[in-house]
Amino acid sequence: MTAPLLAVHGWGFDAGFWMPVLERLPDFRGDCIDMGFYGTPKRPKVPRPLILAHSMGLAWALANIPRPWAGVLAVNAFPRFTRSPQFVDGVPPRLIERMLARFDEAPQQVTADFLTRCGLQDPDTSAIAPEPLKETLSWLAQCDERTTLKMLPCPVLALAGTNDPIVPQGMSLASFAPETLVLAEGAGHLLPLTHPDWVASQVRLFAARLEA
Repeated sequence: MTAPLLAVHGWGFDAGFWMPVLERLPDFRGDCIDMGFYGTPKRPKVPRPLILAHSMGLAWALANIPRPWAGVLAVNAFPRFTRSPQFVDGVPPRLIERMLARFDEAPQQVTADFLTRCGLQDPDTSAIAPEPLKETLSWLAQCDERTTLKMLPCPVLALAGTNDPIVPQGMSLASFAPETLVLAEGAGHLLPLTHPDWVASQVRLFAARLEA
């Protein structure tokens, strides 16, 4: 039997982010995490799920979703975001520090600016819940789930875009074993929105491998 899906969105998004992909997988069971950035959080318990994680959603899943998992399909994702002496391919910490410095004064604008950088046009952030967004942004600045990812006793597949403005190609190459990483030439940070047919096909192929 195909493992149930559990989809996890990234910072600034909600559970609806995964709908274009899930609509193309009507025969799959599953559910979505919602971190509550726009309202009530939702953290369903799905037994032995196939994790679909976008962007920060992978690090969050590694830190918060109990194992065992059937597998992980990570999209535009990472186990650590910021640069350190042990992770030179991360982004400069000052990028998040600047967002945090402005967040209390202008949370809607900070969130909108980030979503625009991701590739969304005219994002609506009027209904955001600032507290969980700020809390998770602070966590993102220092989280490091690389060891957790490396020790996972389940298969991992990572999809990334070569023109991702949030997660540079170098970060993807540093975060995932070469045999587990598939690069989409010219694609950006929002593969589930811009390439939903391709992402859904990768989910199907990966799920079939898990059953074999």
